[in-house]
Amino acid sequence: MARSRYRRPSALVVLGAMVLDELLGDPANRWHPVRWFGIGVDRLEGHVYADSRASGAALWSLALVPSLVLPPLLWSGGRIVEALGLWLTLGGRSLVREAEALAALLEAGDLSGARLRLGNLVGRDTAGLGVEEIARAAIESLAENTTDAVLGPLWWYAVGGLSGALAFRSSNTLDAMVGHQNRRYQNFGYFSAKVDDLAVTPAAILGVIVSWLGAHGEQRRRISRLITLAPQHPSLNAGLIEAAFAGTLGVDLGGVNHYRGRAVSTPRFLGGSPPDVRALRGASRLSRQVAWMSALVAILAIIAGS
Repeated sequence: MARSRYRRPSALVVLGAMVLDELLGDPANRWHPVRWFGIGVDRLEGHVYADSRASGAALWSLALVPSLVLPPLLWSGGRIVEALGLWLTLGGRSLVREAEALAALLEAGDLSGARLRLGNLVGRDTAGLGVEEIARAAIESLAENTTDAVLGPLWWYAVGGLSGALAFRSSNTLDAMVGHQNRRYQNFGYFSAKVDDLAVTPAAILGVIVSWLGAHGEQRRRISRLITLAPQHPSLNAGLIEAAFAGTLGVDLGGVNHYRGRAVSTPRFLGGSPPDVRALRGASRLSRQVAWMSALVAILAIIAGS
């Protein structure tokens, strides 16, 4: 009986996890559970891989087992241990720190260093990018990863407790590992990619809502106008949150990106002016604002449901 009382989502756990993320950011990479998860998935893939969607679904199912097994072990440690578990699914503060470090390089005029650092945030080709394109890439990554690394875990914790948050982060990591549309993963990664799309959608919608609530006047009008373009984006979820960021910041996002030489076009979210270092700094502040407003929504939802 004592263990069961820790299964319901807790507003205090959300607050504690957000404070830990704000103060500490992610653990060092070598100690981060996501890294261990990735190592495990690599080994598991070697045993189950086949060029089929069924094999990809099997990988997803097996990889999410720890999300169901670990929470009961953590509940016995009380709310503090549960908050530590939720904190490990968050990555908002480290994301902002990376963007701020990139902004500092741009302000110092170190374009080669900025291009190299940008590789920590994006998967697109960075060679030859100028200040405007570096800032655009970083803002778009901030927007999308705020959804993946903060809003998603918070949403699914509020819905399904610690198992929900861990399952979301595991599924999101799986998509990053095998969801690519290349020859090896076109079929094998199909299931992981589709599940992640579905799981991220409510978080992306939440991001748009809290962005709109935190905006005013012309910002709200821009957001309302730009989100109509989101369905044209290769990823609807990325399109939604990029539109919200472009409208709030009043900057132009979207365009043509290159991935290993392959051009991918996204809709142009014309918020007002080309992105620059100042806009990148603003995007860092906006990311934190959206994260904390979403945490408040999660807290209120948990209280209302208790």
